[in-house]
Amino acid sequence: MDGVPSADTSRTRADHRVGRPRDPRLDAAIIAATVNLLEARGYNGLSLAAVAERAGTTTAAIYRRFGSKSELVTRAVFRTDGDDVVAETEDLAADLETMIRWSVEKLSRPAALAAIAGLLGAPKPSRVERAADAASASLLVMERLDRAKALGEIRADVDTRVLAAMIDGPVLHAVLGGMAESIDDAWIKALVRIVLTGAAPDSDRTNRKPRKVSA
Repeated sequence: MDGVPSADTSRTRADHRVGRPRDPRLDAAIIAATVNLLEARGYNGLSLAAVAERAGTTTAAIYRRFGSKSELVTRAVFRTDGDDVVAETEDLAADLETMIRWSVEKLSRPAALAAIAGLLGAPKPSRVERAADAASASLLVMERLDRAKALGEIRADVDTRVLAAMIDGPVLHAVLGGMAESIDDAWIKALVRIVLTGAAPDSDRTNRKPRKVSA
């Protein structure tokens, strides 16, 4: 079965991880094949055999990289590595706006919507594990907010988990509600302004005028 690797496959995967490095070109081919098949067939219509065929490899090679179909789909769609994950400048608001924009672009893709629908129907243990994988992007936002807290840009008593959730919630609501097209730069700027105004040091909230949101 695609979702359950055999004991031999699991040992092979473990051996591979301590052996020679993986081929990044094959990694990219597997990810691309997964995204393409999700868009064409949906989550339930995707099989690891089909991914392997399209990527020009074998299911064993996929299992050396991913423990299950749900893990492959999650990593392919909700990728949390690379340059388009964390923006790091001296402007916290601009960084959050950039990261929200990247998230919207990823979540709005047909493959992402297919993945979310399929993963929601997965067995509870797998669903919980994959939700934790998908939430890793939120953890990166929290880390950026924690760095801002250390610099005094937001209040020390603010829970950055709450701030990250205040950002994630509206984005997911818009995407899952089919309203992603309504998310533009003004919407993103307004969201970040509302979140950061509530988290700003007291003196900033008292003395600072809200930043004008451009049309």
